[in-house]
Amino acid sequence: MRWLSLGALLGLSACSSVQYVPCPTLVTYSKADQAALAAEIKASPKPETVRWIGDYIGLRDQVRACKNTVK
Repeated sequence: MRWLSLGALLGLSACSSVQYVPCPTLVTYSKADQAALAAEIKASPKPETVRWIGDYIGLRDQVRACKNTVK
């Protein structure tokens, strides 16, 4: 009887499961931080740094999209 109850409970819980998709929190950068980063990039524009920043921009866009769909 215990196995039957367990099977029924597991079966019912599968039907009522709610998926929760957590969205990461975006870090907010001050204007001073942004200006400092821009100055560093202008002083030494390495291709790999520019590529990494492009990847980071893409990740931030994905987080914003996640927050817009989860509302």
